[in-house]
Amino acid sequence: MKSINELTEVLPGLILFVKVAETGSFSSAGRALSMTPSSVSRMIDRLEKRLNLVLFLRTTRALTITESGVEIYNQALTVISATNALFARAESFGDKPQGLLRVTAPNTLGKILLTPFLPSFLTKYPDINVDLKLTDTVISVSQSQCDVALRITDAPPEENVARKLMEIDYVLVCSANYGRQLPNSPSGLLAHSIFSPDESQFQREWYFYRNKTTEKVVLTPRLTINYSDAMIEAVLSGVGIALVPMFIAKSYLANGRLIQVLPNWDIVTPKIMTAYAITLPGKLIPLKTRLFVDGFIDWVRTF
Repeated sequence: MKSINELTEVLPGLILFVKVAETGSFSSAGRALSMTPSSVSRMIDRLEKRLNLVLFLRTTRALTITESGVEIYNQALTVISATNALFARAESFGDKPQGLLRVTAPNTLGKILLTPFLPSFLTKYPDINVDLKLTDTVISVSQSQCDVALRITDAPPEENVARKLMEIDYVLVCSANYGRQLPNSPSGLLAHSIFSPDESQFQREWYFYRNKTTEKVVLTPRLTINYSDAMIEAVLSGVGIALVPMFIAKSYLANGRLIQVLPNWDIVTPKIMTAYAITLPGKLIPLKTRLFVDGFIDWVRTF
């Protein structure tokens, strides 16, 4: 840029431009930023004149980003990301934990592990506010305003810092009112209705381990479900044996609503899935983020 004045003039326009590109209309961007559509249009016009580029093709029915607009959009994301990093680094020097902490987590993991932890965290740090988004859609901390992402994976992103929470162990369970005699060996599962997670590693061969002995069983699940809460509801009906993560089954086993099947056998999973707390790289992450991750890791160890 030729001057600081031009830079300060362009930055608000870039932020607005990104919001328009992501929402697809001036009116939607205006609502998100508390601006009128006409104000949005004027700012985009000024940005286009300053850059000497056409960023959007406008018709009465549609707003389409141009090829040059796509390039500017990608560059604008870099500018916004750098700005967020600057504020994060500045905040990390503070000696008082405060501010808004944005956290995302898968639905079931967040419901079972994270939400019970939050009350004590909020009580301990009254100047930290938490914005929690529970979604099974993978959200990148590098490309969003998220501070912490909880994720279950066998391959954490290399460009971020991934701190291990726990390995995901699986257990076979049935309802306490399951009316059939339970199997005493893995091969005995063939006589029962099996409920399985919707994961490729559990679709055919299941491996069990005990006393240095491995037993393979080829099972065809009667019911396959991609959502653990639904799996729990199904197995509580008392008509099958389900494979679920131990952290989900634990409370149901403790209160007696579920019973562990083949408790003396370990289930061998081809993929070792692990829960991680993922943050941006760098040592100078905000104090609020460090306290949250450290506290949550300590809490999970007692779960």
